[in-house]
Amino acid sequence: MAIGSHQPPSIGEALGKGFEIYKANFGPVFVGTLCAMVCGMIPVIGQFLVIPGMYYVALKAVRGQKISAEDGFIAFKALGDHIVIGLLSISGMLLCFVGIFITSPLFRPGYFYILDKKMSWSQAKDKCMSDVKPHLFSWFWFEFITGLVPALAGMLLCGVGIFLTLPIATCAMAYAYEKSLRDDDMPAGSMPINPQ
Repeated sequence: MAIGSHQPPSIGEALGKGFEIYKANFGPVFVGTLCAMVCGMIPVIGQFLVIPGMYYVALKAVRGQKISAEDGFIAFKALGDHIVIGLLSISGMLLCFVGIFITSPLFRPGYFYILDKKMSWSQAKDKCMSDVKPHLFSWFWFEFITGLVPALAGMLLCGVGIFLTLPIATCAMAYAYEKSLRDDDMPAGSMPINPQ
């Protein structure tokens, strides 16, 4: 699949790559992910800061870049944009919770556009509408299965295993962004992340 095709890679390929990338960068990814999860303890807005941190750490791992603990706190550099894209992603809950199965896969890639392309939430939303929406069904299954597999595996390990398996899902999602949504002519992994 060519870079920028906007179709997600196969679930097996992404999970395999996610596991491989996580295994090769276990310590830094694990610590960066835990730091992102610490943001979730902040009342009211914390839930919107966790995903950007985990995605940033995962994207750096996918690109073979050095990861630091502070990468988990990246959401503070574009706080408003991350909160709004997070609200869009969960807005489907207003439709009897069923709508989240549409809004989550549709707008979650917006975090990557904010992190990697320095887009505002509005630009990220428009990019999701143009790139993800035409392939929404594929992205729904991709997000659902890549999230479900590590979650189930983590639960089998007495619940605490989720801390070991969740980064596989975030690395799989970062791999999917890098391969399918990045939209530029540079070879995968050669473009540095643009911190805000």
